[in-house]
Amino acid sequence: MLFLTGSAKRFVQVKPGSNNMAGRSGEFDLIARHFAPIAQKSKAALSLMDDAAVLSVPDGQELVITVDALVADVHFRSQDAPADIARKVMRVNLSDLAAMGAYPLGVVLTAGYNRDLSEDWIAEFANGLGQDCDAFNAPLLGGDTVGTPGPTFFSLTAFGAVPIGRALRRNAAKPGDLIAVTGTLGDGALGLKVLQGDLSSLDHEDAAFLTSRYWVPQPRLEIGRKCVAANRRYAAMDISDGLAGDCRKICAASNVGMTFDQERIPLSKAARNAVQNDPALWNAVFCGGDDYELLICADPNEIKKLGDDVAIIGEVTNRSGQVDLIGMDKKMAELAKGGFDHFGY
Repeated sequence: MLFLTGSAKRFVQVKPGSNNMAGRSGEFDLIARHFAPIAQKSKAALSLMDDAAVLSVPDGQELVITVDALVADVHFRSQDAPADIARKVMRVNLSDLAAMGAYPLGVVLTAGYNRDLSEDWIAEFANGLGQDCDAFNAPLLGGDTVGTPGPTFFSLTAFGAVPIGRALRRNAAKPGDLIAVTGTLGDGALGLKVLQGDLSSLDHEDAAFLTSRYWVPQPRLEIGRKCVAANRRYAAMDISDGLAGDCRKICAASNVGMTFDQERIPLSKAARNAVQNDPALWNAVFCGGDDYELLICADPNEIKKLGDDVAIIGEVTNRSGQVDLIGMDKKMAELAKGGFDHFGY
């Protein structure tokens, strides 16, 4: 069993007459109204009445743990809908579980709400979180809630399980493997550009699709589990910071290189329209981040068994650390490193 530590018992002190969220509710009232109902669906949460949750790991499985922190106006926009922010907080972590081939057991959430937020904002966030807890069978097990004079932030820890010794790893790629990805690339980064007003030439349908992909990633849990069920050698990771940067993490872990074919990079209709209008936007496709798709390397026969769940985009080479791109003109050049940097200013 896993015992999860309880929350610190603190919230923000509020001046008399304050009309903000914390002025109307203390920490425990907020939790009771908006988050305890979500936790009622898991016995492990103990109705949020104790200092910790108690989580059992199924027989023959081992625990997979991941955590991501998201800060307002760094990882999401303050003006975005609270329910969409909640879904992103949840799904970027579930994407990590997918990359390991795990299925969710539950999540804990640390939330720091700016003191000027309304309780309605908190309620909408909790509603979005609860919907995703149900959709992905990832119950809320507990967490910590604080107020802050600074930007709103969230840190969600997701717990998953995978058969013992079968987790997908970055260090399993070998020369001669095919490289495949799930879904389409570049949508999230291009969606952010739409929201920033940089892609005004796109029609409404394309713009709406791209922004939805930025707001609401799609964790590929079923495909990760399909790789684990095959009980074959796969290397995998999720693409969160851009293909150009993330692929090098597999190269470093496996001591290999990679060659990609630009023509084979899967694009949505909206992304294809964008890069056709402005080829410079290929940089966003390769380096922009916010894809949350899976990058998978395996023997060609194993990759082909994944069928339409993936698109083959290249091959693993023996040129350690070297990442090449065969461009649309069929010329080969090294792919720029790029990728989102959490410490880039």
